[in-house]
Amino acid sequence: MTIIRGVLEILQLANGHEPKSFNDFTRITINNKKLSSATVSKRIDELVSTDILREVVTRSKTGRRVIAYKTTERGKRVIEITKELQKILASHK
Repeated sequence: MTIIRGVLEILQLANGHEPKSFNDFTRITINNKKLSSATVSKRIDELVSTDILREVVTRSKTGRRVIAYKTTERGKRVIEITKELQKILASHK
């Protein structure tokens, strides 16, 4: 089963305790290939616009605006549903 490249990986990474930055997502590797900046940017836009990921805006010590991302409750449900679907598909092989 293939989910749109990078979606599940971004959601899982953003589901931790601390919000994750754009650069954190560019370190994701799928099949030995890192997600490109363009792919990460597109996925973030898609996930934020559908309320699956949310922006967390803070300020650095110098006052610079810092944007990070966190999985929403809706996003957590997507992760759980995807895990269940993967189990079902794996049991039918």
